[in-house]
Amino acid sequence: MRAKVNGIQMAYTDEGEGACLLLVHGFPLSRGVWSKQVEAFKESYRVIAPDLRGFGETAATASPSPMSRFAEDLHALVRHLEAGPAILVGHSMGGYVALAFAKAHPEAVRALALVSTKAGPDAPEVADARRALAKQVRAEGTSVVIHAMAPKMLSGANSDKAMAAAVRSFMTPTKPEGVIRALNGMAERPDGRPWLAGLEMPVLVIAGLEDTLIPPSESQAMAKAIHGAQLRLIPEAGHLVAFEQAEAFNAALWEWPERKNGFKNAS
Repeated sequence: MRAKVNGIQMAYTDEGEGACLLLVHGFPLSRGVWSKQVEAFKESYRVIAPDLRGFGETAATASPSPMSRFAEDLHALVRHLEAGPAILVGHSMGGYVALAFAKAHPEAVRALALVSTKAGPDAPEVADARRALAKQVRAEGTSVVIHAMAPKMLSGANSDKAMAAAVRSFMTPTKPEGVIRALNGMAERPDGRPWLAGLEMPVLVIAGLEDTLIPPSESQAMAKAIHGAQLRLIPEAGHLVAFEQAEAFNAALWEWPERKNGFKNAS
């Protein structure tokens, strides 16, 4: 499906009925990473999984892509589909976007799940490395990013070749301009830690114990800073925990103990 929002044609999956479960993919991925969640939750929720600007089947633009722009795209999509307020689930860069969304539009977020992500900004050397990689993508294409990141998405002990191939397939549709804009946007994102304590919706933090891209310690620190947040660390899972250990990940969502205002009673 496609919808014109914020001046772009945004591709998205929209299945099921009920409360909106909005799934936001990370970098440099696309909405296919959520396929196992779409199947698991569409019987009880309206599951919406978009491709962010410049990723998957959504067009890239020449304008900058700060995390706030991605968030506004999502907010416009939810309004266009008349689907809010949403249970918002953001993975990695999608977590940065979800935090920006929750800060700008708290009334549009029923509950928030932050997956394999962090609230702090890039260290200067990390930001510089992102900008350098953006220049390399400009010269050589997205293959340099796929080659660098695909092996780091799964846990080191995972030898499932089909799963590894699937991970690469989630990256290949991404446009060079989308990667470049997102890299620069991540490098420039503000520090979200000062306002974590102000989040008033139920929050669940999930991470894979073998994540080498964003260590679980980041998730632990984030959960500690958010009042009432729940933390779930999933063993034998790397950065792409929702795909690699889908059964455990889905169970963490289903078992989220925030009953009154959170996930279980959202439908």
